[in-house]
Amino acid sequence: DSMDQDSEVNAALDIISEFSCQFDERTNLPFEINYSEKPTETESNIITQQLKIWCYLNNFEQRMFRIFRNVLKYGDQIFVRDPETFKLFWVNMYDVVKIIVNESAGKIPEQYVLKNVNPNFEKLSITQVSSETLYYNQPAGSGATGSYNSPFNRNPYTSGGRFGLNQQVEVAIDAQNVVHLSLSEGLDFTWPVGISILESVFKVYKQKELLEDAIII
Repeated sequence: DSMDQDSEVNAALDIISEFSCQFDERTNLPFEINYSEKPTETESNIITQQLKIWCYLNNFEQRMFRIFRNVLKYGDQIFVRDPETFKLFWVNMYDVVKIIVNESAGKIPEQYVLKNVNPNFEKLSITQVSSETLYYNQPAGSGATGSYNSPFNRNPYTSGGRFGLNQQVEVAIDAQNVVHLSLSEGLDFTWPVGISILESVFKVYKQKELLEDAIII
């Protein structure tokens, strides 16, 4: 975030995102459909229509630029998917507490533990992980120390109101209802989270910042 306040870094992120988020001239959609086999006209019309509805539902016409830019900036972007309407709800990356990964099943993320989730959204029973599937005091993996306890939860209306909380509510959400956009291909040590493209220029950015300060002094 501090790097993004620099005018040159800010402009660079804007240019890359603007160039990468051009809409299709024919369909005016941010996505292009590639078929493995030639579809019938009816199939093509149905799929295109559903794609238009999904893009309209999630307001991609306005949000796609910011989504792509945030992925470059943070290395990740996470959305919680409404299992009924398929609408995507944005999650601040600072609110992602941890990702529970099942290494025995090929390192597949199973749960996302989030904080500050909208109370209305917590009522979606399909999204909320049941108590039977929560991990209680299980080792984090072979050779690792520590364990994972169930997410902390409390009723904000019986504990001083939403402005008086000294601890934040955490919710475990099933990974199948989470859309995770990441710059990681699963071939680096940071997986399942990605690395910002700004990470590689951080040293140069600090040198530039120190040089500017030295000139001003």
